[in-house]
Amino acid sequence: MPYLLTCVSHGPALGAPMPRPPEHESLVAAYEARARALQAFDPELVVIFAPDHYTGVHLQMVPPFCIGLNCEAVDDYGGHPGRLNVPQPVAWGCIESLRSADFDVAVSHAMTVDHGFSQPLQGLAGGLDRYPVLPILINTTCRPVSSFRRVRSFGAAVGRYVKTLGLRTAFIGSGGLSHHPANIFPQDLGSTDPDIARYLLHGGMNGGMGRTEWIAQLARWTEEGGQKVASGERTAKDFRLNPAWDKQFLEAFAAGKLDVFDAWDPLWVIEQAGVAAMEVQQWIAAAAAAQACGLGAPSIDFYFSGAEYRISVGVAHTSTEVTPEKLEEPHAPGAGPVTL
Repeated sequence: MPYLLTCVSHGPALGAPMPRPPEHESLVAAYEARARALQAFDPELVVIFAPDHYTGVHLQMVPPFCIGLNCEAVDDYGGHPGRLNVPQPVAWGCIESLRSADFDVAVSHAMTVDHGFSQPLQGLAGGLDRYPVLPILINTTCRPVSSFRRVRSFGAAVGRYVKTLGLRTAFIGSGGLSHHPANIFPQDLGSTDPDIARYLLHGGMNGGMGRTEWIAQLARWTEEGGQKVASGERTAKDFRLNPAWDKQFLEAFAAGKLDVFDAWDPLWVIEQAGVAAMEVQQWIAAAAAAQACGLGAPSIDFYFSGAEYRISVGVAHTSTEVTPEKLEEPHAPGAGPVTL
């Protein structure tokens, strides 16, 4: 049974960098190549590992891992609204399999997600509901985060379950690389604007800012950040972009020996590469799931670190049994231009 792994960065500014770097065309080309491959692969199931950005999960209750039985994406900056096509028997089966493997994964009967899920699904799959999708959330946003060892083991357990299904499955890991949006991921609510802190805690259920206002605030921050980069007020250093750390991660990731990450300390990662660099755990979980299904080491298709995106951007993949004839098509049937 063939399987496919695709790992990509996500970010509100990916589709509208400011200013637009020369590397943008290469990023779009890398995304398009992965989209053609995924759509030619024509998966019977897509399993996506991604984070939340205080859209559906708030500090009053933060699950380390959560699977959605129903899932809706909001219309946030850089994201795409719509309902995901979640096959509930598959989702329930995965939950039961993980519980029996001693992973007490949380369950959402009405999961709300943002661009962390919708951007790669739209860009790679060509739509949020084009294929059956199993949405798996890993908390990489706020402390405490899970250890790298636990995340790798969790991904492998998901892969072992998927292998029993006998379905042509595409795994997607969404997140990373180095970046530090401390305004979105504050580590100290005591020094955060009280209205924002209340939203982060309660998501508007306790008065104050609601989700609509939060999404609008994120859009303003994104646009203001781009304007400051364009004017020279902010640089890569302000966003804690760290190409040396990115290279260290990507080289280890491409080697395929994922257990090397087991010894990584999340606090060290945050110190070196920013609080949102923890999103590389989404890549590790997806790759571990793919390896459990027999896939080998990933290949790195694209990398760029630039303040224009406010993140370091990467694209990687591993695949089996995708025919050259399908990959040579300019676009798979029904596939359109990639929208980031």
